[in-house]
Formats: sequence, C-alpha cells, structure tokens
Amino acid sequence: MKTKYTFIAVLSVILLLPQMVIAGAEYFTQRQGSYSFYNNIASRGAQYIAFGDNVKTLADYFHNDIPLMKANKGFDLVVTLFGQYDDDYKKHPASYGLRGELRFDFQLFLKENGIDAKWTVEPPCWSLDINNTETGHGGMLKEGKEESLLTELFQVFPLVKEIAPGVRYFDCEARTCGTLVVFNPERPPMWLPVTVREVVTAKLEFYKADPENKGLYDFIKPLVDKMSEDELNAPACYGSDDGILKVNGKGDGLQMMRFNREYWDRTLPPSAVQFIVMRYSEFGHGNLNQDDQKDSEDEYFKNNGHLNYADLVENNLNIEELTQLIQKK
Repeated sequence: MKTKYTFIAVLSVILLLPQMVIAGAEYFTQRQGSYSFYNNIASRGAQYIAFGDNVKTLADYFHNDIPLMKANKGFDLVVTLFGQYDDDYKKHPASYGLRGELRFDFQLFLKENGIDAKWTVEPPCWSLDINNTETGHGGMLKEGKEESLLTELFQVFPLVKEIAPGVRYFDCEARTCGTLVVFNPERPPMWLPVTVREVVTAKLEFYKADPENKGLYDFIKPLVDKMSEDELNAPACYGSDDGILKVNGKGDGLQMMRFNREYWDRTLPPSAVQFIVMRYSEFGHGNLNQDDQKDSEDEYFKNNGHLNYADLVENNLNIEELTQLIQKK
C-alpha cells in the first residue's frame, strides 16, 4: 500500500535541489552513496551467522524495493543487525526464535565548518524488530515471576485494519504509536486474549505466595470476590477504579493478551524469520490526514535541513507484499 505522496515526486524534488544549506551544515543530496550490511552478532556462533544470513534477505529486499534506498543519493545506507539479549526472555516458553533489531542508517554527506564529512554518529535511521515477542503492542506488564502467567501479559493497541493476510496495522488513539505486525497467517494466532479470571487467579496466587506482597493480596482478594461470573469470564482489559487490581471485564482500557507459544513453527530453526514488527502510521506519526502529513514534512525539513528519511521509508512500503519476507516450510 503506497500513500498518495509517491516517492517519485519526492525523489524528483531531492534531485532538483542543489546543496541544501541549513544551520551551518551543507547537505550533498546528489552525491552517490553505497549500500552495506553488517551482522553485529556473527561472533556469537553458527546460529547467529545463519540468523544474519536470513535477515540480510530483509535488508536486501528493502534496499531494492524502496526507490529512496535503491538510489542511495546523498547518503551511504549502512544496515546493521543488532542482537537483543535477555536471560529472563529466554526462560519463557513463548520465546523461541532468535530476536534482533535491523537498523537502516542514512549516513548523510555534508560539509560542516568548511570540511567534507559524513554523518555517522546517530544519523537519521529507520528500524524494525524481528522475532521479538515484546514489541508490536502496547507494552509488557512485567509483573510476577518467570513461571507466572503475569510475566507473559501485555496490552494491545486497537487494530486499525488488516491490510493483507499476515499484515496488521495497530495504532493508539493519538496516532503516534502505530506498528505493522507481519506474520505467517497459516500459523495459529500470534496473540491470545486472556480472561479476567485467568489474570486475577494468577495475581492472587503470586501475591499469596510472596510474604512481601501480603498487603496487596489482602486488598485485591475482596475485590475479586465481588466480581460476577460474567466479568470473570470476560476478556481482560487493563485498568481498574482502585488503581491496584488493574484488570477489568467491562471493556475499559486496552485489551490484555499473551503470546501464543503455538504460533512458532518449531520445525524451523530459531534463526528463521517468523514475524516482523515495524513502526508505521498511515500519514506519518502524529498526523491524521494528508494535509497534516504535508505540513509535517515541510516543518521537519525547515527545522532539520534534511528530509525525514524514516517517514519516507514508511510512506513507500509495499505493505501487502511484506508477508513474503516471513520464512515458511
């Protein structure tokens, strides 16, 4: 799905621009750059090398598919796979695939203080997450111990739309928290709802077994006892009037979910790319329509002296095709 502002028009403007002079920095928008990929976790062993090889396929796809990246005008495109390590994460039965961040750095060519240079430290960038069960939603709740259901729970922003089989667009009301979740639609659902009963049972078990939390147990037990069967059996949402129980079955707040461990195809090695999460909002973050998007792009350029490369990438994704990047049998 392409936005109305096609990249062809944007690229034409870029190539017609001479050297842009903003706040003392002179950007060379027509200088030819290069493309490179680096596996930052290859030293960790064979499976991380295999993971890097699989992820390079993603990097090559975006480089070849998005005209901005393919042209490489005005920057070196440096793409790096970074690892994400967490011993607690590994303990969860729902964690199987190796996870990582793929970052696309736009190292802009510029002249600063009369010297030709390249922006290499924290340049404009765009990134996506791979096989990370803790991203793509409203955030982990991080409660309890590793063996408790509570550690698996997270909040989910509303589904805006299913763009294609295996591609879903979620965003918060403010349109500043958008994500695309790309997955294998032939597998069981990635995210499973939980009931209020499941959540409060886990809370009571956890707090009752921990002497330091006896006060919390004594507080929430009467609240749970007052819940009707209908509410206990309802989908769990985050929040409560008392501010402590933080779960309700009235539909108030974001829905609570857990990752479905059956989603993973365990006949594939952990190095396989089984789902991807990337930042995305239909008209750019914080914008509700095309007029907002155009104003935002103009303001960004005015304030920074260069284009918003991350938004340009997002605005030119072939979204319906992204599911082809997921590895299957």
